[in-house]
Amino acid sequence: MAGDHRTAVALTKASAFTTAEVDRAVDEALHLLGDPLRDVGKGDRVVIKPNMFQRTPGFCTSPDILLAVAKRASARGAEVFVAERTHVLKHILEGSPVHRHAQVVSFDDRPLRVVQIPGATSLRVPIAVPDLVTDCDFFIGAPHLRTHSSVVLTAAMKNLVGLLPGFTTRVVHMAGVEESIVDLNQLRPQHLVVCDALTVIEGNYPMAGTSRPVGVIAASRNAVALDAVLATVAGVQPRELAYLLDAERRGLGPATLADIAVRGVRVEDAAFPIRRAPVNLIPPREGIHLYADTACADCRRWLAAALHKLRAELLAFPGELTIVAGPLATLPELRGAVVLVGNALYEHREAGVYLEGCPPRAIQTAGLRHAMGLPVTEQERTQFRVPARGAVDITRSAWPAPEELV
Repeated sequence: MAGDHRTAVALTKASAFTTAEVDRAVDEALHLLGDPLRDVGKGDRVVIKPNMFQRTPGFCTSPDILLAVAKRASARGAEVFVAERTHVLKHILEGSPVHRHAQVVSFDDRPLRVVQIPGATSLRVPIAVPDLVTDCDFFIGAPHLRTHSSVVLTAAMKNLVGLLPGFTTRVVHMAGVEESIVDLNQLRPQHLVVCDALTVIEGNYPMAGTSRPVGVIAASRNAVALDAVLATVAGVQPRELAYLLDAERRGLGPATLADIAVRGVRVEDAAFPIRRAPVNLIPPREGIHLYADTACADCRRWLAAALHKLRAELLAFPGELTIVAGPLATLPELRGAVVLVGNALYEHREAGVYLEGCPPRAIQTAGLRHAMGLPVTEQERTQFRVPARGAVDITRSAWPAPEELV
């Protein structure tokens, strides 16, 4: 709208999940934004970052969206890369026509640059990122909308955690996920975001989750605004997302709908109620003792999701189990097997199985299984700490596949 200086977010719908219809919907979204790709010039290096590290069908950015964006950037004479942090995208995109317009690469194969993020609040030490992240002229996010058992909902902003190569994503959980997300968006602002909500992942993701067809594509020049609009579309209040509030405070974009101009399909016409991850922190039976009153919101949500995922194992476990999360000067009475959750309990790490992180990652639920005497793989065993008196040699254990480290 002429004279409207608010940040724009375009919403379009695809009537079918065909290559032609997705291309049309992407074209409409870019047109509603005034063609952001007009800023791409001949010889520019353009990087498109999808969410494409899991092989399960429906759990990644649509290849048709990548094709639609890549061919438009390539048509302007740019050198285009589609890049993600593991080699999984190469398998998913094998045979895709996107190869006619872009190089498909893994960040894990690229040279690294050591950078200091200006104004970082969590990732305050120098970190190594692939050269494409710092050297590209135009950076495009192509995320996939999904729920998240720790941070509630993810799209454009959290997609940048995948800029870190291989296993180094662990540092985000060690430093604190919410603020680290914002730090990474300060490091590499997105010139354009084209978000896949053709399908969404809902439920207890990343511990489980299911794919659901929705048929929406969103685009914006601002990741914060796009996430705020898609949260509203999915029935989540933007103010529930701590990383959005932090990003708004740091001046990265608006998280309030009044400050955003939604173009194309109206929010209410695109809206659908996404099924969220479970938040019930009630133990499934007597003998499971839970102490989490002092835990942060992310760790409490992680615990609720873990209890839900492991409900059958917890009900079948014949002994007592004590789970503690949150800062405590003195531990409560520890009965049976013991699991300590989160960075805040580091000083008590010798009291039981210890899961570091704020919050831990989905794969670290293996620590709860280990505490109950259930088998875990050698790879899973690398993801939690046991007291020194019960430690085993894991130096020869293989690490999990990178796509499992979520």
